[in-house]
Amino acid sequence: MKENAQSLSQADHRILTTLQNDATLSLKELAEATHLSASTVWRRMQDLEAAGVIRDRVALLDPEKLGLGVCTLVHVNISSQTPETRRAFEAFVDLHDTILQCFAVTGEQDYMLVLRSRTVADFERFLMDQLLAHPSVASSSSQLVLRHHKNSTALPLGIG
Repeated sequence: MKENAQSLSQADHRILTTLQNDATLSLKELAEATHLSASTVWRRMQDLEAAGVIRDRVALLDPEKLGLGVCTLVHVNISSQTPETRRAFEAFVDLHDTILQCFAVTGEQDYMLVLRSRTVADFERFLMDQLLAHPSVASSSSQLVLRHHKNSTALPLGIG
């Protein structure tokens, strides 16, 4: 299977869209929802996984109900643009579970992070004692998220 969106069939799109909405469906339920046979769905899913189109199947947890109600967006400037500094910063990011997402971005900042913590004080401790103390970090600015208006993991696949 080719790995680009143009090579995905309408059946692939239906499978992927349905899985994005509910990855707990049985093979039979997925086949019914996509109007395909179970063997076709199974074969297409194997192909999509082998091609890396389906990376993982996970459960999405509610951070509020787990006591992780503080969401923070942190913009980071690194101390230099060398590959070593970028690798050091990204290795730091990989070590910290409080950092949910890390984006290398264009503009005035080098990276944008999405963090989750229990309290603002917990975030402050992480910011001061971990992030800003790291040698690859030159500066940061933070924004506390007041509420999520939209928070989706589903990609806009649209057919055609």
